[in-house]
Amino acid sequence: MSLHSVAVFKGLSGEALQHLEQRVTTLEPRSGDAIFSQGDPADAVYAIIGGDGHVRIGAIDRHGKALMVEVIRSGDIFGEIGVIDGGSRTASATAEGRVRLVKIPQSVFLAALANYPALGEALCRLITRRQRRTYELFQDATFETLEARLARQVLYLAAGEARPTEQGLRLTHRLRQPDLADLLGATTRSIITILNAWRNADLVAYDTDRALLTVKNVAAMRAIVDGNHSNH
Repeated sequence: MSLHSVAVFKGLSGEALQHLEQRVTTLEPRSGDAIFSQGDPADAVYAIIGGDGHVRIGAIDRHGKALMVEVIRSGDIFGEIGVIDGGSRTASATAEGRVRLVKIPQSVFLAALANYPALGEALCRLITRRQRRTYELFQDATFETLEARLARQVLYLAAGEARPTEQGLRLTHRLRQPDLADLLGATTRSIITILNAWRNADLVAYDTDRALLTVKNVAAMRAIVDGNHSNH
């Protein structure tokens, strides 16, 4: 077990990390397992320390409509909001693919936060980045077209997990069409319509069977975000 690969803990000394690691537990949930649910008591912070999967953060309304707020990957933490403010979970967390987690109890994390200023500084930077992203999502949902919102999300995911191929930038994790719809709180049918238009315009390639998305024209996708592109 090691927390040295987790971004917010990189400023801690070896001694501090060892002290922290003695008080945490390791989990290896199956794909599809719920790590916690919206409204649950926030009793721990989680860090992803290995595996080629990710953790999906989101919510489902009473009608079964889903919204995916964030995708957490190896080297990052999640579940910190409720632990810091003492409230309940603001969203649900679900394992997708193979992930290895470290569970840090609330009391242990808060003690580390009080004792190690470097952790507090790193956590402030992380929360600020996530707050900026939340504001952008709220602004897009209010002012932008669904196509522009989807383009921004695809570029965001590509920046974090894509690899270059002969066709373009391929997202390394599988994204089914319903997953893309959940990113925006949209219907799957509307996402299929946009993807088909993008494929016809040679902006993306989408392997439906493997749920792999490749961005073939990054500049054109950015133009959609900026409102300077039309597929018509």
